Amino acid sequence: MTSLSTHPTGSLLQGLLPSEHGVWFQLGLPLATALFVSGSPASALWLSGAALACLLAHEPLLLLLGHRGARRGERDGARARWWGLLVGALGALAFVLGALSLPSEARPFLMLPVILGGEVLLLAWKRQERTLSGEVLAALALGAWAVPIAMAGGMPASTALTLWGTYGLSFGLATLAVRTVIASHRPHAHRERLRCTGAAFVAAALVSAVLWALASGLQPLRVLALLPVGLVALGLCVALPSPRRLHSIGWTLGVAGTLTLVLLGVGLS
Repeated sequence: MTSLSTHPTGSLLQGLLPSEHGVWFQLGLPLATALFVSGSPASALWLSGAALACLLAHEPLLLLLGHRGARRGERDGARARWWGLLVGALGALAFVLGALSLPSEARPFLMLPVILGGEVLLLAWKRQERTLSGEVLAALALGAWAVPIAMAGGMPASTALTLWGTYGLSFGLATLAVRTVIASHRPHAHRERLRCTGAAFVAAALVSAVLWALASGLQPLRVLALLPVGLVALGLCVALPSPRRLHSIGWTLGVAGTLTLVLLGVGLS
């Protein structure tokens, strides 16, 4: 079995970090927004560390479960085990410290990321994390950390849940759009059917969310925050660009998500 000492320092984490840009946006954007609107008290910073540890532990866990192949398991199993234990211990410590310093009314909302994260682990165990429902659930689990973090600064629960819901809708529509683009270029794919179905679903979800937000009396900037990623997702379903452009598509969605961060940050501050 390979030991840590046989790897040069620069390669210690090679293959153990999330390789998809999307997951960094799915965690980073909600956390950044929540930290900004909460004023970043100590409890929010500790919980942000716990959220980051969960993300960093995901790839080692999949490797140890054998989802990355037997060869990688033999080659990187020791590194994955040590790295997983390290980030797991640090994450658990950060979670406990954050929970202890969190306002009492916000503590029940810690169950959101815990329960959703457990569901993600269950899907990973069953090798279903790459399904549409698995990817959407993972995005919701990552974004759910924003709820107690935002409440750490005194934000009402309803507002914090709206923040989470905005990102949840955005990332869910983005995931659907990307999967529609990929499916439309498979052999014998019904491109027009996929185009119409994907665009209709994204448009209906986006219009429903905007109408709900307006009926709820949300501030204009918070309503507008629903649009950037959703409109990009709608454009992807209509245009169905080549999957060879997935890298640029991912960065376009990331930029749209950053605009959502700005609109929410200003609208909630």
